[in-house]
Amino acid sequence: MFGSSFELKGRIAVVLGGPEGVAAAVSRLLAERGARVAVVGADESSLADLVDELRWNGSEAVGIVTTGLEHADAAAMDAVRLSVMGELGAPELLFVLPCPQGTGGWQRTVDSGLTATFLALQAFVPAMAESGTGAVVTLAPVGTDPATNAVGGGVTALTQHYARLFALCGVRANVVSWTPRESTVDDAAHAALYLASDAAARMTATTLDVAGTLMRL
Repeated sequence: MFGSSFELKGRIAVVLGGPEGVAAAVSRLLAERGARVAVVGADESSLADLVDELRWNGSEAVGIVTTGLEHADAAAMDAVRLSVMGELGAPELLFVLPCPQGTGGWQRTVDSGLTATFLALQAFVPAMAESGTGAVVTLAPVGTDPATNAVGGGVTALTQHYARLFALCGVRANVVSWTPRESTVDDAAHAALYLASDAAARMTATTLDVAGTLMRL
């Protein structure tokens, strides 16, 4: 019974964050559980490779190329939503998983993490609310630089705001707090899957802190 609550057969999922890291791990987990997956990123070649892998394993998957995440482009984000609708239909699951690490300066880090998350929520969540169902998972990075930590705190607050705003419309929104480490990518991905699944059907405005205090040492 508990295992069945992790099954996502036929559900349409959007994964924003590119074809690597947590976003790629989440895409694979979703595909394994029968979801129809739209993977969104800027690297067309790597995106095609991931989509081919998912399809080879029997999953329905599409890749949508955009620079909207990196450049905080509202029009590009809306175009992504329309592409998903055209390719797969109305999404029920939304994963916003960009992971800036403070390597591009303050503005670029904030744009590619916090502003991109805001634009994704703005583009997708109202439609989920209209349909009366949906689950959103965001990724809040914890780093050693001010910009990354500002993004993490902002993403957490923003996600909680949307959780409260749309709670009565059947949409849940939760956060995975994570320090970007290759060794814990799968941990973050499994946490994201759990929060989106029926196993967490009564959870919203919650933050799962992957790796606990270790991430802050």
